[in-house]
Amino acid sequence: MRGQGAPEGIKDLLGSRTFQYDLTELPGLDYLSYPTGVIQQAQELAADAFGAEQSWFLVNGTTTGIHAAVMATCSPETALLVARNTHLAAFSALVLSGAMPVWIQPECNSALGIAVSVTVQALEAAFAEAASRQLKVGAVLLVSPSYFGSCSDIAGMVKLCHQRGVALIVDEAHGGHFAFSQHFPQSALSQGADLAVQSTHKVLGSMGQSSMLHAQGTLVDRPRISRALQTLQTSSPSYLLMASLDAARHQAVQQSTWAEPARAAQRIRDGLAKLPGISVLDRNNCACAGVLEVDAMRITVAISGLGLTGWQLAAMLREEHAVIPELASLKVVVFALGPGSTLQHANGLVEAFQVICHAGGDKQPDSERNASAQRDDSQVLQLGVRCMQKEPQMAIKPREAAFSPTERIDISQASGRISAELLCPYPPGVPVAFPGERIDSGTVELLQGVQRYGGVVMGASDDTLRTIEVIQ
Repeated sequence: MRGQGAPEGIKDLLGSRTFQYDLTELPGLDYLSYPTGVIQQAQELAADAFGAEQSWFLVNGTTTGIHAAVMATCSPETALLVARNTHLAAFSALVLSGAMPVWIQPECNSALGIAVSVTVQALEAAFAEAASRQLKVGAVLLVSPSYFGSCSDIAGMVKLCHQRGVALIVDEAHGGHFAFSQHFPQSALSQGADLAVQSTHKVLGSMGQSSMLHAQGTLVDRPRISRALQTLQTSSPSYLLMASLDAARHQAVQQSTWAEPARAAQRIRDGLAKLPGISVLDRNNCACAGVLEVDAMRITVAISGLGLTGWQLAAMLREEHAVIPELASLKVVVFALGPGSTLQHANGLVEAFQVICHAGGDKQPDSERNASAQRDDSQVLQLGVRCMQKEPQMAIKPREAAFSPTERIDISQASGRISAELLCPYPPGVPVAFPGERIDSGTVELLQGVQRYGGVVMGASDDTLRTIEVIQ
């Protein structure tokens, strides 16, 4: 009916023409699972634009791309070397593939409580661990850039992987724009990565839920990727999402697209550099090994001198200044720029910070944090660093954990049991318990301590952390 039967309320919101193009796989419109026509042409244009040999459109986000990449490279007989700060999609990828994880520990900025990079040395240590356990490595999965814009030495890790005949998968969710301007870091593909998965909807202009998977080289069997995507993706993909991916590609290759956002990013960095109590993360002040570059379009602001948590500051920016951060943690707030970001937006953000930074005591009641609260901040940061330094103890594969019966017990009784939950404290955003890992007393202490001192534990089915789900 070409949208004629759409509810009036949604037509008023989105416009009736939107539903004329909300189509299904009809003759002449091609098939995402077996593209031979316009979808194939659009994907070929994307591959050329992003520097890939082959690209796939994803209509279920970067999550699907990670799943397909791991399924194409790993099997139940292999190991996946995976950065501990990777997206939770890595867990379901391990369940789908049956692979055993071998963890790569990220580098941490202990003053801010954030994981910012993975080093070549850490990857080398993970290869050594896999060898000591007589595990064949199927692939390596890393995140670069991080949520905070820091970029790891992908070229160095490509060299290490390829010496061993192993493919490198890069979760480049926040770096889809890297290929399009000299203002940006080098893309993973340009540094030799075998597979890169990008959230085209994050920085580029496609619709939410739309992403791309890019491949190059001969280490990955590309038909296996296509077969995995046929399994994972819907047989009725949204043509609106796919059209937005094609449009985002067309926009990204225009040099004029990036001139104003680049100026806006520099305006923010210059403006915030003059304010007291804050600093902007860049390559020189990351205080971490392995950080080669920092994305200009991602502004990570350290706010330790304001007497506020990142969560408090984010709320003030939203409610009082209509400035929306991308994310917040205990000591940082992060802003993401892209096509459409203007100098006017940049000036508004800088002005909001000027008001907050210069407001002072009585005008900023939330900033009157007593010595006890300051000690709490210090405690939670120390606990966050310990989370990243903790050596995980895999007892069973994540796939086995996913299909095992579970029970809920008091957390005081959890030591020695196998976790059925993925528990991730913020800070630092690195899991301290992963399904299939054995919980020890240190794990319990870390989880309870982070929560006690004002941090957040994501993934817990009991948000009070009085109980925990474990394998029977």
